[in-house]
Amino acid sequence: MKTNTLYRILSRLYNTIKLNLFYVLLSLLVPVILWKVQIGRDIVVSLAEPGGHNYVNIPLLIASFSLLALSNWVIPVLAIDIWKGVLGRRIKTQLLYRGLVALYNGHTAGKEQFPIRYFASLPWVIFLYVAASSFFPDRPFIAIAIILLLIALVLLLDWMYRVKRVPAVFQGLWDSMTEVGEHDRTKALRYVTSMTVLFVLFLVVVGLLGAWVQHSRAGLIALVIGGNFIGVVANYAYMKFAENVDVRALGISYFVSKYIHILSLVFMMTVAILLQTSSARGWPISIGFFSPIFVLIMAISLYLFLADVLVTAQLNITWLYNAEHTDGPVWVWYRLAIHTLAFGFVFLFFFNAINSHRIHKKMVQPARSFRADTRPTLTTYFDHWVDARLAESTDTLNVYLISGQGGGSRAAVWFYMAMNYLDSLESTPSRRFADHVFSISTVSGSTSGAAMYLADQYLNIPFRPTAVVPRMKTIYARNYLSSSFWGVLIGDGFEGIKHEVFGRLFGTRKVFPKDRNYYFQKEEIKGYTVATPERDTHEIDEFFKGDYLASYVIQSTGRQEMQSDDSITFGTDRPLFFINSAIVETGERGVFAPVDLASFSLGTDLYGLFKAHNEGYSIPLIACVNQSQAFPVINAYNYLDGAGRLIDGGIYENSGTATTLEIYETLRRHVEARQDTSPVIRFVCINIVNTNMDVVKEVVGFRPASVLNTLTAAFQSPFGGHEQFSYRNMLRKAIAPDMAYPFALDRPVPLTRMLQPAAIDTMYMALHRVGESVKRNYR
Repeated sequence: MKTNTLYRILSRLYNTIKLNLFYVLLSLLVPVILWKVQIGRDIVVSLAEPGGHNYVNIPLLIASFSLLALSNWVIPVLAIDIWKGVLGRRIKTQLLYRGLVALYNGHTAGKEQFPIRYFASLPWVIFLYVAASSFFPDRPFIAIAIILLLIALVLLLDWMYRVKRVPAVFQGLWDSMTEVGEHDRTKALRYVTSMTVLFVLFLVVVGLLGAWVQHSRAGLIALVIGGNFIGVVANYAYMKFAENVDVRALGISYFVSKYIHILSLVFMMTVAILLQTSSARGWPISIGFFSPIFVLIMAISLYLFLADVLVTAQLNITWLYNAEHTDGPVWVWYRLAIHTLAFGFVFLFFFNAINSHRIHKKMVQPARSFRADTRPTLTTYFDHWVDARLAESTDTLNVYLISGQGGGSRAAVWFYMAMNYLDSLESTPSRRFADHVFSISTVSGSTSGAAMYLADQYLNIPFRPTAVVPRMKTIYARNYLSSSFWGVLIGDGFEGIKHEVFGRLFGTRKVFPKDRNYYFQKEEIKGYTVATPERDTHEIDEFFKGDYLASYVIQSTGRQEMQSDDSITFGTDRPLFFINSAIVETGERGVFAPVDLASFSLGTDLYGLFKAHNEGYSIPLIACVNQSQAFPVINAYNYLDGAGRLIDGGIYENSGTATTLEIYETLRRHVEARQDTSPVIRFVCINIVNTNMDVVKEVVGFRPASVLNTLTAAFQSPFGGHEQFSYRNMLRKAIAPDMAYPFALDRPVPLTRMLQPAAIDTMYMALHRVGESVKRNYR
């Protein structure tokens, strides 16, 4: 290769990256995440889950990737109208359009680059590779062969245009749609309409094929790969065609780009409204119906579209205009204003979420308001709890202290299954395991599972072993990721702006601003409601949306009696539910505790701080549950007055045993000080974990130092180091007659909030095998 040719290629590559870096990086974000992160591959595999409605997402994905390519490639005609309107320059629109065509096709002197169509199609190509490698992880040659075939077809198309600028079949298509003796606007409209109808028909065919093979995993896999393969080729063929045919008739080409631009904007805004209403109201369908990939691609397409129209194209048009009109260049202030707009957006995106993310709270009547100082001490409550069980005790009173490890929906399902399994080991009219569970301390996903388990107790849902798996699938074999992704990219900002505007207009700014955390809470309640048809919505809402303390207070004469000197008003029927969170600003452990936390723990008393700063408000139980599983960036940090922003409890310690150990040590000392030998009290600490905590550590090999390694270590410290220390310390501290043992999931299951039904079946099969070893400890 000649030196000049190599230099030209490298120069064009440099200009392409320099001028399109933001678009390239943002476009590649989703497919690269799918490629590098295991959860991303699990999301792809879910597209071929038979028996549901996942097939609908296949044509939606094709449409979204097509839109992403158009957002990168199409000439932003609307930007010209904005530029002329703001600056008031009288210049023929099509002259500016001609300059943009040359610039976007890489033919402008000083900005020579590769045609953007290559980079516009790249995200789709990567997704196709990820899909093929995810469906066939043991046969990587399939994914490689698909990409090689795709490259061969692209090269073939390029060769056809080099041999003859416009192949006969494409030229005939253009002539049949535009040579009708009409004005350019009409010709362009006819052409765009025809191409849109063809594209929609293709999507309809893919959807109908999906409905036909919806119960066949192999059929769905073939449709995902085949549909996207055809889509990539057709999309590239159209872009190549348009760059060689449309531009030859400048007037028609201008209106074609304008109509495509308008059509893309209308589609994106329609989808954005649909996703926002689906997230906020569940109408016309739950946002979980849409694949997280579709949601991410649509949000990024909207970002790219707006960035191109409002920033990049404005600067390019200014550069083109100034290059041809030296006598009256565009004022310097306009370019400064555009750069300010761009930096302002970046600042808001990375440093200010617009939404204040204050914690979910509800104003209540004074008669239904609780005070934190009415909570009894741990030992006082324990004495009443023991007294209530003395009549049914024999020689030994077992007191179960439960800990739950974090781990997304996997942890939630495993905790719920484990608790129900333990309850089934000894369940008679006079004695149940559940009646002897004194405390439950959970982190992250297990907090959700514990909430569902306690809801069953509160609502008196009879235990049916055959119903466990179907109920878990109804609650957790759901897509909880789409609402989170939509919230972090667009939804939370929209809700924040709406809160500020309506707050100033109607004086409602004291109400908390809704965000993705709030809608995630609604989704979990809805999942439980659907899984529990024997109870009406009001009863279920009473538990989840009622104050965190409400289920512990004995109801009397239609109101809660909450006198600080009368601890008996606290019922002892249900376990104490300790919800562990962490505080962003201080890194401390925060705990929502139904008893006085300071009486036994060094953790920050989150309920006490809430009541101290929010008199007359209640904090719903489901909001507390959410603070324990606020994993970044799936959830937002919710701000609690007096404490700070709350984050996933696993950031401090991920096994839940830190709080359980404090409970155990306090109660053990208390029992020994009582000098009461009738009955013998034995504490049994059960650590429900969804990973193998006792696995032998492998020798860690050398890895070169890097920023990524540093960030990885920062996450390993709390989720690995602190968790292991606290878990092992719990096992070490429990001495005879007390005992501590794990209830551990021994099969690998993906860590996700989009659990597949097959994963729940895997956990249920592991449950009884693990349970056999647990029985020996239990007896």
